[in-house]
Amino acid sequence: MNYFSNQEMDEGERRDVAFQLVNALREVVSISKKLNQPISYEQTLDFVQDLNPEMYDSITVLLDRKNESDWVKYYKELADAQSTEDKTVNPVDLIEKDLNELDKIALNKDNKRFLKKRIRDYKNAIEYFQPRKISEHKILNRDMYLAERKDLKIQGKIYEKEEFVDYRLEKDNVLRLRLLHPDNAENILGADLIYEHIDTKSGYVRFLHMQYKTWNNKTLNFKAGSLSAQIEKMEQNLCKAGYCNNSEGKKTLKNYRMPFCCAFLRPTSKMQNSDSKMVSTGLHVPICEVKKIMETEKSLTKDNVKGKNVSYKIFDELFNARMIGSRWLTYEEHTNFYKERNLLDVDNIIRLHAQEILT
Repeated sequence: MNYFSNQEMDEGERRDVAFQLVNALREVVSISKKLNQPISYEQTLDFVQDLNPEMYDSITVLLDRKNESDWVKYYKELADAQSTEDKTVNPVDLIEKDLNELDKIALNKDNKRFLKKRIRDYKNAIEYFQPRKISEHKILNRDMYLAERKDLKIQGKIYEKEEFVDYRLEKDNVLRLRLLHPDNAENILGADLIYEHIDTKSGYVRFLHMQYKTWNNKTLNFKAGSLSAQIEKMEQNLCKAGYCNNSEGKKTLKNYRMPFCCAFLRPTSKMQNSDSKMVSTGLHVPICEVKKIMETEKSLTKDNVKGKNVSYKIFDELFNARMIGSRWLTYEEHTNFYKERNLLDVDNIIRLHAQEILT
């Protein structure tokens, strides 16, 4: 049993975490492909299925985007009313029967506008009952042999169990994705998403970390759940640990670029139920700015982050342009970062680790 199918956990909480994971994965793929617009949620769910089929089954139950139309509700009730102990009536059979009759009538009528609308309604109702389809043409091409390539030259073993999926990017670069399932809460970093650029030619690595949190009506209470503790952990392990400094240990910059900011809070919208549409805000708030807001405010709001956050599109462009994110680290510094902090020790959180390997 995975976290998302655990009936002992609150369903709303599981749904929020599932939506956070989908948003993180969606952002990872969009960053790696350098897209002007993010991929669709349906395409993102394809990647979840690729990484963990069992988790995919659980998440799609929680995040079913197929809203029930009035016709769906009507045929559900009709099928239920006509069903008996000996026979179960399928709503799709009832819809198809009416649809066939309507098709015959529509063929012999000149004014078909309302008939065609009803036909579309019936077909959409049938589509509701169909199982979710996995896309045959993913936005990235999974290339399994990449996992066996020796020329990636990635040094240091971060995880005991190196379970990952590789995807081919442009210029023979590789996107390596891992879904992590930690189970200890003692040494939590706070980040749900870790995104890294690994330059195999120079032997250096840079990263950014993001904490996804659900806010309600564009308000995020700092005392809600473990938010305050997670923000504190990110500040301690990233900001105060010097990963916002340049190679000389200073925050001042010689060349033109934004500060080496690598820790961000990423508010996401709350899904009220399984039929809620998957729509999320695109704010990225630096942890240092979040800490300043915490000094005078009880909650993070859409108003008090104005001028202090980076939008989705700009954020992706800045990171790919190497204008934000940590400074370049050696392989040794990179490996020690994980070993010293036990970053996998997290309770009831699914973490996504993405490595864009530059070959």
